[in-house]
Amino acid sequence: MTSILQKLFPRQTLSTTITWFRSLSFTPVYHGKPPPEVFRGSNWQPADTIRTDNHPATLGIPDDWDKYNRVVYPPTAPGEEPRKGYIHHCRTYIRGNIKKYWFLAQMVRGMSIDEAIKQLSFHKLPTAIRMRDTLIEAQQMAVKEHNIEYKSNLWVSQSYTKRALIVKGLRRRPKYSFTAIHYRYFHYMVRLEEGPAPGKEGLYGPEWPELNDRLNKRLDRLNNRKLLGTIA
Repeated sequence: MTSILQKLFPRQTLSTTITWFRSLSFTPVYHGKPPPEVFRGSNWQPADTIRTDNHPATLGIPDDWDKYNRVVYPPTAPGEEPRKGYIHHCRTYIRGNIKKYWFLAQMVRGMSIDEAIKQLSFHKLPTAIRMRDTLIEAQQMAVKEHNIEYKSNLWVSQSYTKRALIVKGLRRRPKYSFTAIHYRYFHYMVRLEEGPAPGKEGLYGPEWPELNDRLNKRLDRLNNRKLLGTIA
């Protein structure tokens, strides 16, 4: 194996490649320490990616996702509707394919926190347990750090995955052949809001009520379809 790598890569390039692979760390990063700056106002939007200290290239770590927890809003005026509490949390570099676990992230969206944890606990995919632990961590952070009174009075308003690193490897095959292996990682980001869960029907809110009607008509059209030329 070493001789093949030496033929493919020169000595300097091979040493640089091995050093780069050793410098990678795939342990989950929990961004619990707040930065010294404080963000004010609701118009602040974080960037999608940042540049870390160890790697000069952009790796797509959603470090700015937790900065939503440190946005300071102005006081509520008398007679104005009180602003509901929320919490942002993420877990980075989870081993798995993003296309497979995107369905899990969309399944729990709109559910209450207890129902989402229950659904992920009984799912057959192995990484569903890590997604469940991420929800439990966000629930505990909401009670301890953000003064949420009841931990069950939360619902999942945003839940999605984002692609992370893809590390390529080699698998030895018969007759001196090799096959490329892809080790895929993704980030899981979630936002919890205070209040009762609206469910899938009320997830869009009162601004777009026609989307629920269009969804129901589409489902009725699919359920009532017939195949012509058959005995059914």
